[in-house]
Amino acid sequence: MTNEGRFVGVDVGGTKIFALLVTASGEIVGEEKVATAHDGTPMADQIGRAIDGVLSASELTVDRIEGIGIAMPGSVDSETGYLGTVPNIEIDDHRLIDTLRERYPVPVEIGNDVNLGTLAECWLGAGKGADTVVGMFVGTGIGGGVVIDGRLRTGPEDLAGEIGHMVLMVDGPECGCGNRGCFEALASRTAMERAIRDGVAEGRETIILELADNGRIKSGPLRDAFRAGDELVIEVMTRTAYLLAQGILTIRHMVNPDMIVMGGGVIEACEEFMMPMIEEHVRASHMKGSRDTLQIAVSQLGDDAVALGAAALVEAANSDLPVYEMRETAVRDGERDQASAPEASLLTAAAAEPGNVDYPRIDEVAFGSVTIDGERLDHDIHLRANGKVKERKKKWARKDYETSHILGPRELKKALKRGAELLIVGAGFDSMLRLADEGRDLLEQRGVRWEMLPTPEAVERWNSMQGRKALILHVTC
Repeated sequence: MTNEGRFVGVDVGGTKIFALLVTASGEIVGEEKVATAHDGTPMADQIGRAIDGVLSASELTVDRIEGIGIAMPGSVDSETGYLGTVPNIEIDDHRLIDTLRERYPVPVEIGNDVNLGTLAECWLGAGKGADTVVGMFVGTGIGGGVVIDGRLRTGPEDLAGEIGHMVLMVDGPECGCGNRGCFEALASRTAMERAIRDGVAEGRETIILELADNGRIKSGPLRDAFRAGDELVIEVMTRTAYLLAQGILTIRHMVNPDMIVMGGGVIEACEEFMMPMIEEHVRASHMKGSRDTLQIAVSQLGDDAVALGAAALVEAANSDLPVYEMRETAVRDGERDQASAPEASLLTAAAAEPGNVDYPRIDEVAFGSVTIDGERLDHDIHLRANGKVKERKKKWARKDYETSHILGPRELKKALKRGAELLIVGAGFDSMLRLADEGRDLLEQRGVRWEMLPTPEAVERWNSMQGRKALILHVTC
């Protein structure tokens, strides 16, 4: 590839269209968000604005990139790119892929969003290194993706991975797909909202309607009501965790994956109390295998996952690789003389060198500031596993604990994005920063090692430590 090939990955959703500019090693070097219009604007034009925006912000023209990947919700024909049913989006052109290919003189590919999000987790996130992974993303519905032996499995009808439409209750509640008793009709956020409203109609007391966003019960209010001890919400969410566990067991018995990666708005907001319940129900299954090796992990890539997967999709097609052949190709590439090897793929580059990140060095830390690669910053920081430095947002700690000196799950999840295996915490010059109990639980659930040190010692540790690491640095007391 020329100058380490760059790819654009686009995540098209009902609320926003999110484009990333990604290098072959998985580094995000540009991003652009545009609001999804519902006023009849052609979808190709909307996607084009996001693509053109990320290229312009990065001072690139389209001829300087290797390709464009598009991720769409709903059904996508993997052979023709034809769009079937696309929920929550007004599609004026079901052959959108042809329109975009005419507009951009580079390879353009299209795929299902949750399939591609699962792929990205196998490439850079929680599923890295696993052979067989099933993604389960719980939001308005339940989306899924299946990667078997390093390849995304879509099936001859492109229906593989539609785990939200497994029938778990014959003749159960009607699903948005038209069938009855589907998994997502029982355990999605939509199903949770329906159960809560049924409880309200029966006279049950709850604070959830006061927290609802314009009448809609979203994931954040569910979390806040659970934390406040709302009995109806706790009852519904406890039941939902049980049902999600039953779905996992069904997948386990059919596919027996190495890992289930869970994500989506419900899990992202409510991980701290839902994941332990889900894990407990799965481990309590009476049907035991020859050994208990199934891992249940939480998505590490968050909002970036789908767009990253879209970038991977177009690169795989551009390289004439069998789609998503990650692990096998990585081994073959590793056995070859790298000086004479053909161009590495976006996927295999990361698989072959998972820890190859050029982390910035911390030059100096003083009370109230930190200097990184010559730049002085007068605030706390997160330094993520991809080497990116972000200002520490203290609003989550203040909202949850009424102090910025406690690290809870919401902040930790932000700091751990992009697949950190070790978290170093600089607790301040007087070591005032501390972990909440639920923060410790989160790190244990994710299998992340952590070290909490006085800030000067944390800096020394960061500069000397190898591997995929992240840092939270408190630069005052």
